Amino acid sequence: MEVKLSESKTIILEPEVEDVALETLEVEELNVEIAEPIKSLSAIPPALSRSISQVSIASSTRSSATSDKETWDRTLAHAVKGIVSIKATTTRPFDTEAAGDYTATGFVISKKHGLILSNRHVVSPAPITAVAVFINYEEVPIYPIYRDPIHDFGVFKYDPEKLKHIVVEEIELRPELARVGEDIKVVGNDAGEKLSILGSTLARLDRHAPSYGNDSYNDFNTFYLQAASGTSGGSSGSPVLNIHGQAVALNAGGSNSSQSSFYLPLYRVVRAVELIKQGKSVTRGTIQTEFLHQSYDELRRLGLQESVEAECRSRDPSATGLLSVTRNLPDGKIRIAGLEPGDILMNCNGKPITDFIGLWDIIDNSVGGDIVLGIYRQGGDLMECVVTVDDLHRITPSRFLEIGGAVLHDLSYQMARSHNVKLGTGVFCAASGFFLWSSWSRDFLITSVDGKQTRNLDEFIEVIREIPDYSRVPIMSRYVGNIEDQMMLVDIDRHFFLASLYERDDNEGVWVKKELGPPPKKKIEEEKKKEEEEPAVQEEPEDEDEDDVEKAIDQLKSSMVAVVSRLPYSVYGHTSASNYSGVGLIVSLDPIPLVLFDRHSIPSEMLDIRLTLCNNNISGKVVHLGDFTLVTFDKSLLPKNLSITVPEWDEKPLKVRDEVKIIGLTSDQAVTTKDTAVSSIGTNFSTWQCNPPRQRLINVENINVLESSSCWGGCLVRRKKDEKVKSFKVAAYWMAVSSQDKSGNDSFWTQGLDISKYVLPVVRRITAELGKGPVERRRRDLGIEFADVSLATVLAMGLSQQRFDAYVKAAKKYRGNPRPLTVETRLRPIFMDPELEEDPSKGLKNADIVLEIDGRFIDRIGQLSELDLGNKESVEVVVLRDRKELTFTVPIVEAFPSSGTEIVQFFGAIVHGTHSAAVEQIAPSARKVPVDQSGIYVGGVSYGSPALENIRPTHWILEVDETPVGSIKELLQVVEEKKWEQGKYIRIKQVNRKGITSVVSVKVDDRFWPCMSWTKDVESGKWNQKRHTGDSFVVSRL
Repeated sequence: MEVKLSESKTIILEPEVEDVALETLEVEELNVEIAEPIKSLSAIPPALSRSISQVSIASSTRSSATSDKETWDRTLAHAVKGIVSIKATTTRPFDTEAAGDYTATGFVISKKHGLILSNRHVVSPAPITAVAVFINYEEVPIYPIYRDPIHDFGVFKYDPEKLKHIVVEEIELRPELARVGEDIKVVGNDAGEKLSILGSTLARLDRHAPSYGNDSYNDFNTFYLQAASGTSGGSSGSPVLNIHGQAVALNAGGSNSSQSSFYLPLYRVVRAVELIKQGKSVTRGTIQTEFLHQSYDELRRLGLQESVEAECRSRDPSATGLLSVTRNLPDGKIRIAGLEPGDILMNCNGKPITDFIGLWDIIDNSVGGDIVLGIYRQGGDLMECVVTVDDLHRITPSRFLEIGGAVLHDLSYQMARSHNVKLGTGVFCAASGFFLWSSWSRDFLITSVDGKQTRNLDEFIEVIREIPDYSRVPIMSRYVGNIEDQMMLVDIDRHFFLASLYERDDNEGVWVKKELGPPPKKKIEEEKKKEEEEPAVQEEPEDEDEDDVEKAIDQLKSSMVAVVSRLPYSVYGHTSASNYSGVGLIVSLDPIPLVLFDRHSIPSEMLDIRLTLCNNNISGKVVHLGDFTLVTFDKSLLPKNLSITVPEWDEKPLKVRDEVKIIGLTSDQAVTTKDTAVSSIGTNFSTWQCNPPRQRLINVENINVLESSSCWGGCLVRRKKDEKVKSFKVAAYWMAVSSQDKSGNDSFWTQGLDISKYVLPVVRRITAELGKGPVERRRRDLGIEFADVSLATVLAMGLSQQRFDAYVKAAKKYRGNPRPLTVETRLRPIFMDPELEEDPSKGLKNADIVLEIDGRFIDRIGQLSELDLGNKESVEVVVLRDRKELTFTVPIVEAFPSSGTEIVQFFGAIVHGTHSAAVEQIAPSARKVPVDQSGIYVGGVSYGSPALENIRPTHWILEVDETPVGSIKELLQVVEEKKWEQGKYIRIKQVNRKGITSVVSVKVDDRFWPCMSWTKDVESGKWNQKRHTGDSFVVSRL
């Protein structure tokens, strides 16, 4: 621990910690920071206390400096007993605020009423949960009871009775004592320090309000104070103290490019606090107009006559300027004449006005009534405008609808002002949710849904509640500030997310939750009948000039299907923020339709699937997951005259140098072709283990070509021989593959997958089962990932000439280069095989060259699919090791699945059973990972949840409140039995892939983060959601 007096007079009482900012702002920044609580001055060791008291602050004389320093010491020792560290979590994005954790500062202004003052961007208009940590590390929950709609201040409330170990001191608010040249101290959690005391001198009292960017919160219609104190993240809400310990301002923000800090004057704060103490509502008025204080020299350039200036100066010699209009929102409340930018405000209701305080004293006390503004406009005389004062709270949203993962509310005055948008012109989207089908982000307005206007939240609710789940509807939307609407299609999601309306209750400091009733059922029969009644459209005659090749390509196009998938949550290593799309191939129509896709397009079972067949959209259902995916759909929902076909298969194996054509679809459904030739057939070299662990394509034979196509899916075809009409047979599926490189960056490429070898056997099984079997069948294999190496390398390792000749001969069959298989890595930790762990030499080891399996010579990876490993208990494997051929009996082991049918939200952590990709990366020493059970694996954590920064993704949960849990079922049993109280902390024991365990505490928040589970219905393929906790917070249904 050290004391350091920097040039900005920063006294640091703890070693440096990592500085994590909530957000980076363009011009100036809000001082909100991930930080730690303030540390007591009284807890400083004596030597350290003496060193602090000896710090000399420059003054006119040494004796006065010593006296001032002693006074400051007494002042600070008293003040820090009322200054708190605020730890808060924004549980949902709302208006200008994003979801997530942050730390700031506040200070007690009434210990009798339990009131703490901080910034508006700390108290937040969004739903938050927060605690205050006092100087002695005593923690109490705090509740936001007021945040100003415009100015950067807000008030928390706490229960004074819950403080047992500290005598709190309140800090007096004295805005009138702020003067230029006044020495001040800013005390708070600056830059994440436990205590920072920043000293400076007030330099300005009339600075313009700082700008934090268009889509961020911004204050206006007020002065700001300025000093060079250099405050940064974490000090938001710190008191600006004078030498007597009185707060003369509230710290708010700072400049990114200088040491300047900005403080909010406390005049409007004092008024609000007094009303709150009296139990009255804080009235706030607006005329939807922004003023700027301009000095007289600037006003003269705007046309202010000298005679008018002289009159104003004589009336108030201390004033240096007047207020002028800079902007007003469209459709404001001006009734007569109207305000225009450049107008100079002279008086209000006959009272001369020279600053913001005098004007808003009148406006805030005139809500709902009229005021008369006297203005001076260039080239004219004094004019009067009659203005109706609107309720500022009315045009500041205090409720939001959460549906399908989207957060929507009325457009706020803050966002409307930033973009000069008329209020009441659309519903503001603060989180995209199911709108991500079209890759839209937040900060856009929804103006209509399914052809019905949605100018405000009430209209949106009335429309959306009548739309069935899974329906696809058009919406009109536009980014805030844009002029023209754009249309996009969205699929309604009422199955992965609850639909709830939250409304803020400032009396209790909580948000009241009301749930939307269940959606109406989709009337499929009526849709079919409507389709049958539609008049037939006369088809255009075929183009007689079109050659046979083009006709064959068109026929293959009718077999191709585009897909877009949406993951509602991050599961099994796949993130919900990623884009999942691609091109598939119809492989069956009867008895059930089946479409072949790669795992990049459809990575898991928990998703919504939108298929596009011949320009028709339809939903799909996963019926098989493996190295590829098979999806079925309801044919009856397609037009009867729609021509879709199954390609003719070319079951003759491809060889190197075979001429092929790639036929695929681009992103806009256009056909693309490319004539090329097969360049190689072998194993994948680029499917590295991913972080987070996710399914990857291994032990599968890939087909590469000389020149690839620009499409991301389709087929490899060869022309039929000895036929007059030119047509094609499909030999391989042209698929997209995803992985990560060694640097951890996502990588993507395309390759061919042999249809006959890998796909058609599975298709025959699925059709025989009518798609009613398990999506991911029990899989048994050697538990080994194989690679291949050059024959020359193996020869140098001691390969016999007889074996050498056998490899050369085998490679000639497919014109390839002989590449023997080698053991690349184990797909499960060695401790799962006790015998092998005891003596690793008894089993396969890395770099072993695989020569035979069960007496069959192995020369290429594709042979593994022909060994029927799933029906065997073990196999005999001959390998080359240390220049010797050795034979081992290798057991066939059961592999973990790559996906699953049960997902749980546990305080914002998305958990599920252990999947195969995670098992691959378990370290040999990580014995505490529950591989003997299905496990509880953390797939992702939601922003704004209690789990954020506590329960870690890619970890396994081992215990909950000292109760061991090894499966999703056991976790839900603990949840049902414990019935934790709201706000209680529970302990979670977790372990990572390296075997490192940790214990964290998570705060129960069933209001916003109830425990939920989703299970897949085998028959319908749809997911059913169930809420296990939080029923008591639903006050009613809409």
